[in-house]
Amino acid sequence: MKLPIDWLTFLLSPEAVAAATLLIFLAGLSEGIGTQGVTLLMSRITPLRFVLGLLASAMLFVLSAVIWMWALWLAVRTLFNVEVPLQLFFVTVSAAYGPLLLGALTLLPLMGTTIRWGLRLWSFGIALASIAAITGLTYWQAAAGALVGTLLMEGARWLLSEPAEAIARRIWAVTTGKPHLVRREELPQVIPGYEPVVKGKQ
Repeated sequence: MKLPIDWLTFLLSPEAVAAATLLIFLAGLSEGIGTQGVTLLMSRITPLRFVLGLLASAMLFVLSAVIWMWALWLAVRTLFNVEVPLQLFFVTVSAAYGPLLLGALTLLPLMGTTIRWGLRLWSFGIALASIAAITGLTYWQAAAGALVGTLLMEGARWLLSEPAEAIARRIWAVTTGKPHLVRREELPQVIPGYEPVVKGKQ
């Protein structure tokens, strides 16, 4: 797909890269609120450490997004011999993170899981459209490239899972002051100050 020279100049500018990075960071912040907000609150940390925990989560989200898009770019380039500047690819595909700005809505009771999957499908659809638009590939080719790129990233994540988990634990300890990450399954089933409802008890 041939882009107008003005658009191409803008997409290759440092401002476009900064805007794309900011979009991903804000999406990561919203995702962090939706997925880790309750965990952070139940860990009983100070407001400052709560904010630091969310910021660290958002920065790791940006890193993950950069690695994923690099894997997509590498897969598309290798499979279909498409020559697209990595910076242009990054700025264009970053639009896929727009829906994840609503990630905090996953905190809603009962609907959280449905919203999470809906946002991810929406995001993936935008990613495919962006890849097809910037490379000139068909949607099926874009989907194949996205699949291979995602598998590459997951393979790297599996290989580096132990050091990555160690780093995540270290970041958690530094930002929250807690020795280990509190998992969702470790959260109390009863809100402090309220007694559990027992069947048959009036």
